[in-house]
Amino acid sequence: MEKLAPEERQQIILDLLQSEGKILAIDLATRLNTTEATIRRDLRYLSDNGLCKRIHGGALAKSAIIATPLERKLISSDEKKALAIAALRLIKNNQVIFLDSSTTHLLLADLLPQDKNLTVVTNSINIAAHLLDRSGIRTIVLGGELNNLIGGAVDSKAIQELAILKFDLALVGVCSWSSESGFSAVDYQDAQFKRMLVDRAGEIAVLCTQDKIDKFAPYKIMDTKDIDHLILYENSDSQLEKQVREAGGAIFYNEGTV
Repeated sequence: MEKLAPEERQQIILDLLQSEGKILAIDLATRLNTTEATIRRDLRYLSDNGLCKRIHGGALAKSAIIATPLERKLISSDEKKALAIAALRLIKNNQVIFLDSSTTHLLLADLLPQDKNLTVVTNSINIAAHLLDRSGIRTIVLGGELNNLIGGAVDSKAIQELAILKFDLALVGVCSWSSESGFSAVDYQDAQFKRMLVDRAGEIAVLCTQDKIDKFAPYKIMDTKDIDHLILYENSDSQLEKQVREAGGAIFYNEGTV
């Protein structure tokens, strides 16, 4: 490979981050026919301009911020449907469940059984509207100012109402996961809300699409060891799966359980 100009090299690095999520400087140096010192300078430049998150030995891609829940709904729709179906294994009789604002959880709301005496609490108007037609499910909606990016209420009033409730199972929406930071969110208030939700739940489940793994978001929600159930589309033997298993969590896949 011919020597590349810094701008060409940095664009290739951004493209690789977008497709792979996590990259290592030693691998990039080999792939781009340059030195690790040069790659580290490129990563420092990209990080200083807010285009990636530097980690020891490499970098993580930033989580994509999509403007509206409607736009997010169009991304990985088949994967999200498969995760929602897989999540039905967690649903038991007489549970009080929290469905965090999420396009994947919206799909799950349409699938919840009506014969299990379920109570569902949510901060999402869209999820609540879908449950309105499911007469066998008791639905409670948290109040507060609606956040257009999140698609639900995550302000101080919503947190105050959340603090007096307790859940058998909470399905927590996440924006990203990395081995260094655990699960994170792109919005500060949303992360605060989710941390309170984690504290109020007996069991915690995360339905995680592949595009959130090995990504960076600035506001931490919880450590990997904090979740009880991880639901993925397929077994990829990722660091996320290894860490969940090591912490004693259960992993569910589209095609089965491991």
